[in-house]
Amino acid sequence: MSLNVRNYNNKETLLFPASIGDYLSKDHLAWIIDDIVEGLDLNCLYRKISAVGNPPYHPKMMLKILFYGYAASTFSSRKIAKGAETDVAFIFLSGMQKPDFRTISDFRKNNLEELSSLFAQIVILCKKLGLVELGHISLDSTVVKANASKDKTYDEERLILEEQTISKKIKELLNAAQAADDEEDRIFGPDRRGDEIPEELRSQEKRLEKLKEAKKKLKEESLKALNLTDPDATFQRQKSQITTGYRAEVAVDGKEQVIVACDVTNEANDTRQLIPLIEQTTHNLPEISKRERVRVSADSGFSSTKNLKELESKTYIDAYIPDVKYQAQQRGNLTDEDSAFHKKHFVYDSEKDIYLCPNHKELTFSYREIDERGRSLSKYSCHQCQGCKYLSRCTKSPKGRTIKVFDNVNLIYAMRQKLNTVYGKRIYSRRKVIPEPVFGNIKHNLRFREFLLRGLKKVKAEFTLIAIVHNILKIARFLRKLLFFKLPREDLIPLAAA
Repeated sequence: MSLNVRNYNNKETLLFPASIGDYLSKDHLAWIIDDIVEGLDLNCLYRKISAVGNPPYHPKMMLKILFYGYAASTFSSRKIAKGAETDVAFIFLSGMQKPDFRTISDFRKNNLEELSSLFAQIVILCKKLGLVELGHISLDSTVVKANASKDKTYDEERLILEEQTISKKIKELLNAAQAADDEEDRIFGPDRRGDEIPEELRSQEKRLEKLKEAKKKLKEESLKALNLTDPDATFQRQKSQITTGYRAEVAVDGKEQVIVACDVTNEANDTRQLIPLIEQTTHNLPEISKRERVRVSADSGFSSTKNLKELESKTYIDAYIPDVKYQAQQRGNLTDEDSAFHKKHFVYDSEKDIYLCPNHKELTFSYREIDERGRSLSKYSCHQCQGCKYLSRCTKSPKGRTIKVFDNVNLIYAMRQKLNTVYGKRIYSRRKVIPEPVFGNIKHNLRFREFLLRGLKKVKAEFTLIAIVHNILKIARFLRKLLFFKLPREDLIPLAAA
């Protein structure tokens, strides 16, 4: 029977087979990834290839399928390996080669440090394409769940209780095993070996060993809690939720939301990440230090007197970073600074090195110290508080009022004045709209909400891989606009100018 349909024969043999890439549109992401990787300097990967033995897969090919996998929200090495057999884009990028999932997993695991170099090259490419302006850079962080169950996180009390429970269980299992041996000896005679360890006992012993190691680490590193699955993961708070995970840190350029620096920390706040992110940005884009002023904004989590002091030496940075109390006041919340007896109302006499309280009582210097967050400070104490009618309003201590004066606290107040200006408010109002779309793309579009790898070193590299893919997608969007104007694809990425 003749049908009015187009001719179809998927078994037809072609004398001159078409290129696999011809089955993809010219603006397909696979083509763009192919062009980008072809232009990268991969010597950091080539140096690791042995001159003898069985030749490995080409690093270019492995990198291409890894980049495309993450860009397509295919993070599993097994799914990437399957894609190399069934997905046209993967088949094109792999050149019809079929690396197994273990090979892909090992390539990712064995080249963690090299990803930082590749990330820097992608950032430079974004700059050459005009996607990075270095006019306004915003810093922010988001919590990403670790590859670990929250139920596997233990504090010291829970570790001790679990250790006691398992020790009791092991004793019960040993007694049961001994009773079974005695009964078999009675029935069959004493010729049974008797040294076989029951599987349940073996697993309990392994668990007890893990608990003892965790208990030792808690004590040695002064940790409050530890996860047995991923010991580097910690409790992270974001808004009202607490997650066992890490904080992913980014510095984002304001023009097209390109990530110019990234990192991961397991610390509970961002304070110690500000300077490293700025220094990484300077390393990736050295021309930033030659500019007059680059505006840098970040939320109060990045603020500290130490950070503001270090920024003074970076004359190319024009920072807009509020402190926690200032940000709370801007939201209409009350803070201790609203009290008439807050230390900001105490007047300093530099000649005598004393502070005068609102009731004109003297607070003299006591000693210097460094607090738990690494901040240097001086303590001043009042010895004239007894009999003061404001004592109960000023302090809860029966010994009298003591104030902590942090080094360079004047920089906090200077930053507040700067943020209160019309210009400062306008600049800081852009802070959220620069990095938030980045996290939206990573978590919603790419669906990257949990790390696959474990350990701080590995998750740092995995997030670097995600940052690379985010930037590649920015490049792809830019190049598709050029394709709309019918520019040749081979002219779209001017890597030769690098």
